[in-house]
Amino acid sequence: MKEIIEHSQIELPKSLKTVLWAFVLLGAGMFVIGLATGNEEGITRTWQTLLINVMFWGGIAQAGVILSVIWQITDAKWGRPFKRLAEACAAFLPVAFVMFILVFFGSTVLYEWTHTPFMHHGVAVKAGWLNIEFFVIRNIFWLLLLYGISYWFVVTSIKPDLGLARRIMGSRWGGVLADKLLDGYGDQEDEVTRLNQLSSRIAPALALLYAIGGSFLVWDFVMTLDQEWFSTLFGVFFLIGNLQATMGILIAIAVTVRNHSKVLAEYITINRLHDLTKLVFAFSLLWTYMAFSQYIVIWYADLPEETPYLVIRSQTEPWSTLFLILFLWLFVSVFLGLMPKTLCRTPNYIRFMGIYVAIGQWLAVYMMVVPSLQHFGHYHILLGFHELLITLGFGGAFFLCYVAFLEQVPLLPISDKHLCKSWHGH
Repeated sequence: MKEIIEHSQIELPKSLKTVLWAFVLLGAGMFVIGLATGNEEGITRTWQTLLINVMFWGGIAQAGVILSVIWQITDAKWGRPFKRLAEACAAFLPVAFVMFILVFFGSTVLYEWTHTPFMHHGVAVKAGWLNIEFFVIRNIFWLLLLYGISYWFVVTSIKPDLGLARRIMGSRWGGVLADKLLDGYGDQEDEVTRLNQLSSRIAPALALLYAIGGSFLVWDFVMTLDQEWFSTLFGVFFLIGNLQATMGILIAIAVTVRNHSKVLAEYITINRLHDLTKLVFAFSLLWTYMAFSQYIVIWYADLPEETPYLVIRSQTEPWSTLFLILFLWLFVSVFLGLMPKTLCRTPNYIRFMGIYVAIGQWLAVYMMVVPSLQHFGHYHILLGFHELLITLGFGGAFFLCYVAFLEQVPLLPISDKHLCKSWHGH
């Protein structure tokens, strides 16, 4: 274990940290300039880009915790080496919370129902749900509940590793974070047993909360952009995309970590990377299946309040072109690209595919958000400095938080009884 801990000491080069901070400043600057100097279209574009990135990066931060939850519930040995890399996504949750709060200030620009409610026979039938006070209250409730329990789960997971690391490496290992979390920490063996049992109890509750609370957040922040349209499948569909993008990023990070440490490479094996890649492949099928399920029900029912959402995206230019590109990107190319076993066992190739899938999912979120904010018959795709710089700003903030977390904890869950170098070929 000492060897693992010694190789867990990662430190991002200063030059790379400077680049990430530059991204954050550029993103923040673009957001301020977009609001201060833009016309009506420019202001809308700025807020919509913020919303896209909040949903994408905030979704990845939460989905990382959920992947760890899945491995905890299933006792999956093959996923243990990725557990800490997934949990590190949680470091971005406080930033995501602040960004969600910021979106509330753009509600009047983003959400038509804040000033022109949906009317049916002269009655604002959705006003009971779609009003700004209730919108803010319920979403802050879901965010606090979801993020609070996620924080509890991650702390419960890393505590025994920090305790073991200090016992092996000395009382100063882990710095301020370990000092804070290990206050009152008891006997190592007793704490490992107690905290593992606690994790096993929190994990199912958090998974259930993610499915329910996550769906409510997606319905409110994305689906209500088009207040006439609704789909009960939309929440699950969106969360599956988040999970797939997170797995893509996780593969890219895991391969990078593996390439820099022979010790960690004995745990992050080719077989285990192949397993994670197969999961990305499976989620590509699941994501497409959910999209088709949503499409076929709406097409069959042919209800006037449901069909425009899909007609605009699948049959109206330029969105129909992007619709086709996303189909080829996230289904056809991922299906064909991750089918050959040899390719899936080539680290640099699957790292590329992981990033490729994540970018595709960002475009999918773009597709869900932007058409709802354009007037009928005036559809257009704008991908320029607004989208590039604000997205880089979020990416920079995410990876700064991510690395800051990993600098203070072991990269592998060293106290986990399921962690092993090899297990039946995995």
